[in-house]
Amino acid sequence: MRHANLQDTIAAIATPAGRSGIGIVRVSGPLCRQIAELLFRPSRASHPLASHRFHHGEILDPSSGRVVDEALVVLMEAPRTYTREDCLEIQAHGGTTVLQEILRTVLRNGARLAHPGEFTLRAFLNGRIDLTQAEAVVDVIQARTLASLELAQRQLSGGLSSALRMLRNDLLEILSQVEAVIDFPEEGIPEPEEALLLRQISQIETTLRGLIDSYTMGRLCKEGASIILLGQPNAGKSSLLNAMLGFERAIVTDIPGTTRDIIEESMEWRGLPIRAIDTVGLRDPADPVEAEGQRFLRARIPQADLIIWVMDVSRAPEPFDPGVAELARGVPCIVALNKIDLPERLSTEELPPFLRALPTVRISAKEGIGISDLLDTVRDALMGGTRGGEIVLTNVRHREKLESCLEHLMRARENLEGGRFLELAATDLHGAIGEVGELLGEGVGEEVLSRIFSRFCVGK
Repeated sequence: MRHANLQDTIAAIATPAGRSGIGIVRVSGPLCRQIAELLFRPSRASHPLASHRFHHGEILDPSSGRVVDEALVVLMEAPRTYTREDCLEIQAHGGTTVLQEILRTVLRNGARLAHPGEFTLRAFLNGRIDLTQAEAVVDVIQARTLASLELAQRQLSGGLSSALRMLRNDLLEILSQVEAVIDFPEEGIPEPEEALLLRQISQIETTLRGLIDSYTMGRLCKEGASIILLGQPNAGKSSLLNAMLGFERAIVTDIPGTTRDIIEESMEWRGLPIRAIDTVGLRDPADPVEAEGQRFLRARIPQADLIIWVMDVSRAPEPFDPGVAELARGVPCIVALNKIDLPERLSTEELPPFLRALPTVRISAKEGIGISDLLDTVRDALMGGTRGGEIVLTNVRHREKLESCLEHLMRARENLEGGRFLELAATDLHGAIGEVGELLGEGVGEEVLSRIFSRFCVGK
């Protein structure tokens, strides 16, 4: 793998492009001390470059003796570093030009430019973190809300890793019992108690299904939930969008059909990222533009994470297009009974049958009544009863590996029933253990590592 030459000393700018008070050039590898002694002139020359201590001074260009910038330098000797290699950080002024010049000076004196994610890759290759923790680094950097940050930090601290290692140990224990009978039949080793093995496998299957199911919540926290507002013209969908956002994003008039296109805006509610989508009213289109808006709407409905059916309680119910209701089948839904500030002419008993059993919230989008209750209901419908501290999957690779592990385990259980196919059961147990190992980074190929670490920025 092109990243994997651990004999190279690598360097990169670790702070975002642009102007700032401080910028950092990061170096890792065997030449860190040599580069520091070549480039850095400490303010107090009598003080050697002690490890893990900040030193004030100047960065010089050794070829000319020219001062590049004033800086703080910290040399960190292995193994107590991010990569478990010698590391060097140069903290200088945060201008683009000065950082690029410091980086060029470092590269001219023995280092090469780091590839994306190569610092974290070295942390993984050197055994400081496993692959799930390495992937969590990206999630920490890209976290959009406090909830997604907490999930990423939980994974980075080893929560998922610990659960996976416990799973693997349990699988190894079951495998050892099965293989003892297969490999040493002449020793008279009694066959493992079938009921006990099946019970142990079922417990592991339950754990796996819980982890796999948690991906829905993890994806929502990480990527955001897509919420579509559906309803008749003038039901108050655009007013509700504005009320949810806290500012006027959609045009609101008393004229039916004002919204003729899809309007999408992002927001956050109690740590959940939300993409709220205002839509054209559900009716026979009045012109080709409205018809095109309804075509877009119908394509988006099955992709939504949740639908809010907005009903105007100030007017009698109108017939619903059964085709739209069918498109929404399988998508979580709630009902917002809007315009409760006006005299009411619609009761819940008069709602279309498919809406009557759904969670219902009474609101006035115009007056801002019930909006917090509605958003709490949205969050509960999407997130369920998941509690803080639970292990939650946020990565599709993790879900796919655990799904494959579960398939292996289910086949192993089937082959163990009756004790007739122990060899086949052992093969599938090996497969299940292998999937967990790949999750942790054991035996993964170059292609997988390249795909994972290509998502990183250059300085991480």
